This record gives sequence, structure tokens and C-alpha cells, in this order.
Amino acid sequence: MTIGIRLKISRNKLGLSQEDVAKLIGTHRTTISKYEKDACEPSITVLKKLIKLYCVDADYILFGKKAKSINISNLPENVISKLYLLIAKNY
Repeated sequence: MTIGIRLKISRNKLGLSQEDVAKLIGTHRTTISKYEKDACEPSITVLKKLIKLYCVDADYILFGKKAKSINISNLPENVISKLYLLIAKNY
């Protein structure tokens, strides 16, 4: 699987259109299309924006490595909220 395909999958998981993504990161829809078709690769700056927007691990986008996950569904809501804040601060 290519970087472009992983970018498209990540975008689709969030239910965003190419136009939505383009507006959010300050580029054109056609540029997003080119990234997803592997016609060109995003710059490091753009890649960082996409990774942050899609809430994915860079290793997944670049190398196809799946991010590790943990099940937090059994934790109290206040603990889950604190975890989200901690992650957002450091992401």
C-alpha cells in the first residue's frame, strides 16, 4: 500500500472530502488528489498537517505500520477526558 492510499483511507475514515482537507490545510483540492494518487508527495510541512488532521501515526502514513492502541472504554469518563487532554497537548 502506498502513502497516497494511506492518506486517502485516513481522510475517508474521518468522512472528509478532498475539498474539506484542502481548505483545512490551506491548499487546493487537486493537490490532495495528486497526493492520494501518488502523482506527487507532500512536503514535510504538509505531511505534518495531514498527520495531525487525520489523527494518525506518522509511521502508518510513511511506512504502513499500524499504530498501537489500548482499550480505554472501561475507564471512568473523567480519566478518559484527562487522557484526551494529555494526548492533545503532546500531539
